[in-house]
Amino acid sequence: MKATKKGAAKVSHTTAADFIGTWKLVDYSFLHEDGTVEKPWGDHVVGYLLYSAEGYMSGNLSPAGRRHKVDKTEGKSTSRKRDYIAYAGPYTVEGDTVTHHVEVSLFPNWLGTAQLRYHTREGDKMTLRTPPIRSGKGVVAVQLTWEKVNK
Repeated sequence: MKATKKGAAKVSHTTAADFIGTWKLVDYSFLHEDGTVEKPWGDHVVGYLLYSAEGYMSGNLSPAGRRHKVDKTEGKSTSRKRDYIAYAGPYTVEGDTVTHHVEVSLFPNWLGTAQLRYHTREGDKMTLRTPPIRSGKGVVAVQLTWEKVNK
């Protein structure tokens, strides 16, 4: 699947109520423009995405078995690898998109942003995909597959 909006299937009559609940992460992939699929965290990922009836969301995800990693480079400050994502805030649903309005985030540059995601749903599985993002490796879309937690 290519990293374009065309790859996102249209979903009709989706409302915020369709998102409410707890979702468990089952896949985290990068979809490259040339059609290749990369799994930057491997095949084993963990995470939860919660959508409340009050209109708020919270997402936390990482590779399974994550260990805190800090990269040190000579003469430079330490930097952390992006192996954990956490953010929360209100959400809105419109057509085939859900927008997360970030009020709290592990990444300061996400604060105050609107994180748009294209969504598709098949049974208890939901796929969220970012719009195409320019990166050092060309154009990529991040795709996350979630499964509804039914207990």
